[in-house]
Amino acid sequence: MAAVDTRASRLPQWASLGGVAFVVLFVIGTLLMFSNTPMGDDPPAKVMAYFGNSGHRHRIELAWIVAGFAFLVFLFFVAALRQTVARLEGDSLLATLTAIGGTVYATLALAAFSLETGVRTMSDDTFQHRVYPEVIHAADDASWNIHAAGGAGLAVMIIAVSMAFIRSAEMPSWLGWIGVVGALAALASIVFFPIFIWLLWVLIVSVMLFVRGAGAAQERAVT
Repeated sequence: MAAVDTRASRLPQWASLGGVAFVVLFVIGTLLMFSNTPMGDDPPAKVMAYFGNSGHRHRIELAWIVAGFAFLVFLFFVAALRQTVARLEGDSLLATLTAIGGTVYATLALAAFSLETGVRTMSDDTFQHRVYPEVIHAADDASWNIHAAGGAGLAVMIIAVSMAFIRSAEMPSWLGWIGVVGALAALASIVFFPIFIWLLWVLIVSVMLFVRGAGAAQERAVT
């Protein structure tokens, strides 16, 4: 029974590493999806030639699979965050906002990747494998805005976690103040570069929670 309890107590620690896994998989999925692909202002012939290539379509489908795993492990990270906030603040408004905000972001971001994948590979199901550059351009804009809208949920999650960290003597307050910057970056996800700021926040918090969880587990083992 003690062994079972020990394994159960370590689960949130390992779930916190979902943040690290998410960052890695998110970056890989994004590169597979968008690296060296034609832009909306490129000539239609270039767009048709690129997306008419089955190898490129397979790469896009692989990007969608990688993104799916990214948001799967992200939800484990959100659950670990929610449990941490609940431990610091009790089952409070901040804990609820952590779970809701993270779930909203994961849902909209995965929907954005799915829309992008579906439209970019739709030539598989069209007459004579025809590519429609205007539709692909519209999907690019729509998916980008859907992901950016998810940034509102992500900002709520980061702010809730950061407030709990700032108000707690257990967590370093500087980590909470960094979260304020990360939340603002999440709200500005319509622009490309702020994405790297909140990804860094996820990475830092993920490692911090895992390390602290390992230290707590060691203390329990000693006692």
